[in-house]
Amino acid sequence: MEYNFGDKMRALRKKRDLTQEQLAEYLGVTFQAVSKWETGAAYPDILLIPVIANFYGVTTDELLGVDVSKAKEKVQAYIEEINSLQLRWKGDETIALCRKACLEFPGNQELLWNLAVQLRWFADGSPESYDEPIAICKKILEDCTDTELRTSVTVTLAGCYHGKDDKATALEYAEKLPPAGHSSQAVIGTYALKEGKEGLTYAQWLIQYYHEFLATNAKVYADVNCWNPEQKIPFEDRIAIYEQLLQIQSIIYGENMCDQHYDAYEYNRIIAACYLLMKRYDEMFDYLERAFAHAEKYAAFTDGDEYTSLMLRGITAEPHSRWNQSAFESMVSRLTEQERYDPVRDDPRFISLLERARARVTTDS
Repeated sequence: MEYNFGDKMRALRKKRDLTQEQLAEYLGVTFQAVSKWETGAAYPDILLIPVIANFYGVTTDELLGVDVSKAKEKVQAYIEEINSLQLRWKGDETIALCRKACLEFPGNQELLWNLAVQLRWFADGSPESYDEPIAICKKILEDCTDTELRTSVTVTLAGCYHGKDDKATALEYAEKLPPAGHSSQAVIGTYALKEGKEGLTYAQWLIQYYHEFLATNAKVYADVNCWNPEQKIPFEDRIAIYEQLLQIQSIIYGENMCDQHYDAYEYNRIIAACYLLMKRYDEMFDYLERAFAHAEKYAAFTDGDEYTSLMLRGITAEPHSRWNQSAFESMVSRLTEQERYDPVRDDPRFISLLERARARVTTDS
């Protein structure tokens, strides 16, 4: 129902059993002014708003029809819908919803940050595609006093500049962030500040959080594509690191790894690539088969399944929409497009594996 300021003014006056003339006298205005307020023909001077609110013993938000609790609920509903669309990789819909929310709640810094995040997340990869989210983030930092939001915005800025391949500026923003040991997660976890069931759940979340952090940096260090070309790591050492990652993953998540089978697929695929570049083709095919097996297990688990390991028992796995393509789609794409596989393309084992992966893409779609 649309809010009517005039009706509100009339209701407040009658509740106090006042005439328009009496109210006008209290406020130092003419009764004609009061009459125009109540009919909607005019509005009080902005400086009179807090005076009227104080006179009636209400907040200015209530006087102006701003329901703060409902506004917060609507903002939260927008954020939840935005996250849901992002998880389903609905880029255009997600950004459109963000823009709609920002128009409805202009100046809401959390919604503006969500818009920046989605613009960065679904950027087309061109340097200019990051200009708008960067501008939004810088504008938020000009006015924002919320420490947590400022941190999140700074993280987004670092990511945007990384996307523009401006690593110097990305590093500049990254270095403004608190070190890992000073994060809320580190402090809460170290001192066990959450208790009871909440504390146990938080500890399980931290185990997942730090495992992902470890895995990400191990991949930076040992990736077959060697992100840092000056860091010469023997292929045997890279393979050993990925084998250790698989062992750690197995310890934390157990046999029923659910969504983690996608990461296990990736680890085995990368080990296979190492063996390929070493021209040890038998080992390469062994690990490609292991990667395929994990791709099957990833496809087979049901969204909503829980882990059964000792550390994470009862925690719900991430849904399939966490990834924008299936493991089989990833495998087909890499095996068909990457030139490194040219030496084995005519091998019957390669042909068979590629055909099986293609069949699963067709079946699963």
